[in-house]
Amino acid sequence: MNKIIIIGSPGSGKSTYANKLGQKLNLPVFHLDKIFWKNNWSPISQDEFVLRQEEIMKGERWILDGNFTKTIDFRAKKADTIIFFDYPKWLSLWRILKRYFIHFRNVRPDMGGNNKERLYGEHIRFILNYPRENVMNILAKYNDKNIIIFRNDKDVCKTYPGASDKQ
Repeated sequence: MNKIIIIGSPGSGKSTYANKLGQKLNLPVFHLDKIFWKNNWSPISQDEFVLRQEEIMKGERWILDGNFTKTIDFRAKKADTIIFFDYPKWLSLWRILKRYFIHFRNVRPDMGGNNKERLYGEHIRFILNYPRENVMNILAKYNDKNIIIFRNDKDVCKTYPGASDKQ
């Protein structure tokens, strides 16, 4: 495991896990939210976003953390391991609510720009309508990759003890 992507719904625990796994495996961790977002929640262009990911993926070892559905397939092609957090929607909703209060009026360490934590309807709708089937279809194309699907924190702890903090 040298080239890892971690995907899943917002609030599923991707960033927390990426940081712990990066420490455990001594791999650099790149948070896509930190790359994608500029100040005032302004995104970089899709072309620039892809270019920045390409630069990172030229390296021999890395973890890319973030869903960004439009580029999952692109990242999956370059990865040797795909980790999918397939958690229940209620848990992701609970965790983004918790995250909101923990980081209230502050910028999360894994967030780009000077963007303070916020809770908004579009984010909640995305979790409720998370394109799980699309992600599963993408994963089905990569039977040559190490694919790990976590459905709960117990799965995480069984595979990598100590990597989950049960946010």
